[in-house]
Amino acid sequence: MNSASTASGFKDSTKLSVKGVKNVDVLNSHGSIEGLERMKGFYDNIQNGVSSDLRIVHYTIEGDPIVKDLAYNGEYLEVKYDSTRDAFGSGEITTDRCGNMIEEVNPTNTSYIAVDCKKGFKGMDEILKISYNMSQQDLFEFQLQYGMDKENEINTKTNTVKKDSKENDLNLPASVKQEVYKKLVFANYLAEIDFNTSCPSKEVKNYNLMVYINGGDREFSWSTCDRSSDGIKFTEIAEYIIQQSEKKHNENPEVTVQGYVLQVKDNTLLIGEDLNIIDYEWLKDEIDEIDFDAYIFNFIILENVQSEKYKIGDKIQATIKGKIEDSKPGKATAKNIKKQWIPQKIKKVKH
Repeated sequence: MNSASTASGFKDSTKLSVKGVKNVDVLNSHGSIEGLERMKGFYDNIQNGVSSDLRIVHYTIEGDPIVKDLAYNGEYLEVKYDSTRDAFGSGEITTDRCGNMIEEVNPTNTSYIAVDCKKGFKGMDEILKISYNMSQQDLFEFQLQYGMDKENEINTKTNTVKKDSKENDLNLPASVKQEVYKKLVFANYLAEIDFNTSCPSKEVKNYNLMVYINGGDREFSWSTCDRSSDGIKFTEIAEYIIQQSEKKHNENPEVTVQGYVLQVKDNTLLIGEDLNIIDYEWLKDEIDEIDFDAYIFNFIILENVQSEKYKIGDKIQATIKGKIEDSKPGKATAKNIKKQWIPQKIKKVKH
């Protein structure tokens, strides 16, 4: 790897530590991902025609590192896949040349996908996928204390908010909790967080955040004077929670779903919720044969649709009238639908 033109200006001293692999920019350890700023920086460089490179390591279940080296020269993207350190893999080094990269953002995941490739499935290669689907967790709640003496509290376990010595009910919709979970995942909250605990002044706002996830919990304490990368991220999360706790939310917020159209018939659309373009391509030809229970994706039949306006492969966002029927696939009446950006419709880079 040539570290002279890194993804986003990080110094070599900030490279991640992986045994047997040097100059690691992004590390994916079973969904706990370090270095997401570098991934985003590399993507932005490609979109701006700036030459740069990036090294990503994915750990296997057995703990072996698989290396993906990305190199963009201003004209095309080269992807090198190295599985020689994987005791249970093919032990090969392969390369591919791709024209561009897309960033596909869904409500519960974000994917970076190399496109217009000479190899790969449908000319695509999923470089990195960040998943943050709160509904797949058995439990996700949080308790935030804040103030000079941490005298205020926002608690989703008890659905209460305490401020200025007064206690009131808390009503945070699921969409807000989902956004908090997303922000925590992007802050890599499951890793060791490096806060700067020394402040020159005591006149600062202090925070204590307890995150309850499934059967465990994580605790974080820091202050507004902490200008480290982790401190800034967590202060942003805390201030978002505070801001949302002070807003008046609709007790029955509208439900929206987003996904790719997999079937069109009889004034209905069957969509795969929160699929990325590769997921869609895998599923579209198998939809008549699949067992809906076998997938982690949600599938929803939208009724009351002018189906002639849509085709298989459209990416749509729909507002639901009432609730989604609890079935496989789910069923719901669409209140309104709008088409979303389709990743295939991108300007390809010459290569």
